[in-house]
Amino acid sequence: MGTSYEFECPACGYTAAVSGDDDAGMICNTTTIVCRTCRKLYDATIILRSFDSPEHQEIPIRCPKSKKHAVERWKHPGPCPKCGAQMNRGEACCDWD
Repeated sequence: MGTSYEFECPACGYTAAVSGDDDAGMICNTTTIVCRTCRKLYDATIILRSFDSPEHQEIPIRCPKSKKHAVERWKHPGPCPKCGAQMNRGEACCDWD
């Protein structure tokens, strides 16, 4: 089961509900990414599994808005994508599977 947390930047007020690192559920694995083009944090699916097969599909990380955007992995504690200040992790806001 994966968990998302509410991350907030104390300097500019930007917020994002993401895992903050690698995470896994029953059918997928995710990683948190920063899109340098959008200047936002997202959780990106990196592995999909099927209940019908032991095999899995690896998926390259990319921005959900465009394949052409510049992205990289992001891990807490990490910088705010808007202003560069360190993001604070708040309460768990969502469990997913």
